[in-house]
Amino acid sequence: MQGDSRKNDSCPADFLPDSLDQWPSFAELLRRGGLLRKATSWGNTDTYVLRTCDGTEYLLKTFARQPFLIRILLGRISIRNEYNALLFLQKKGFRHAPKAITLLNSDSLLMEYISGASQLMKNEKYSETERPSPLFFQNLISLTRDLHQIGVSHGDFRRANILRLPGDVPILIDWATAMIKCPDHKKFSLCRLFFNVARKSDLYSLASITESYYPDLLDGELNQYLDKQPWFLRVGRFLRQKFYRQFIKQLTGRKKHLTDVS
Repeated sequence: MQGDSRKNDSCPADFLPDSLDQWPSFAELLRRGGLLRKATSWGNTDTYVLRTCDGTEYLLKTFARQPFLIRILLGRISIRNEYNALLFLQKKGFRHAPKAITLLNSDSLLMEYISGASQLMKNEKYSETERPSPLFFQNLISLTRDLHQIGVSHGDFRRANILRLPGDVPILIDWATAMIKCPDHKKFSLCRLFFNVARKSDLYSLASITESYYPDLLDGELNQYLDKQPWFLRVGRFLRQKFYRQFIKQLTGRKKHLTDVS
């Protein structure tokens, strides 16, 4: 990462050399990158868009500015898991996820930036002409089942992680919690258990999201998940609403108080 940082005279100052081995230090990358999304909690990354002189765009996800203990206990595991999941999907020919480029360091993942995509919003936020067509959700249902068939579950299947490309092509992002299915001979391993839990979570969320737009698209399997939410999702939602969010609110309030006092 300490290669030649000289830029072409015609290249804007915030752009990077075309070759990754000529990129400047990591701190300089963050300075030149455009902050796309700042972490809102310890479990999130800061996300940047990096642009090179030839017009290539990359997405950089990093825990580098999180507390050291959080990086060790959560961040590095999350980053490595997402990197491995994306590499696995690329090998399987799955085309509905960004491509992993490289790990820039233990806390940071560089990947393809999906340009021209919009985040899926709630149904009521769309006008009649802007709303995704039934084809988009048919594609979403198909790609989710393809994903499970090749042995991967997403684990965080929600609107915020679904992008819509022109032509009603869906893209799934944020693979930090993805699970790769264990080999068939490991029938009783924990990873197989976690894969099945995440797969059921994917299908419940898929059914719930699709139902909010086009209920008629749900088949028997998806209706079954919609009728009976998996118990672990009910427990997870309870813990998130009653404990996690309250903890974050208290922590945020404490930080604000300390800032005001200082």
